[in-house]
Amino acid sequence: MMDTVGNKVAKAEIAMIKIVAPNMALKIIDWAIQVYGGAGVSDDTPLAYMWALQRTLRLADGPDEVHRNSLAKLELARHMKLPTDKVQMPITRGA
Repeated sequence: MMDTVGNKVAKAEIAMIKIVAPNMALKIIDWAIQVYGGAGVSDDTPLAYMWALQRTLRLADGPDEVHRNSLAKLELARHMKLPTDKVQMPITRGA
């Protein structure tokens, strides 16, 4: 959607992706760790490293709560018939 309409129009979809994709990746890695049992958290497999890296990446672009907050603001503005370009979005990177 970003390719066709641009980032400003796709703000809600981007926020949704930033919430769901990292959580799903973490869940899949956790499932793999469960399959491997004790070996999944040892240095014998890269799974523990992948889990730690993915958990860190969930914070790198801003905590999930920031993205949920911005998505909620956009959805409320949409249903209240407010212009979404006037919604004040949180800054998730250093200013």
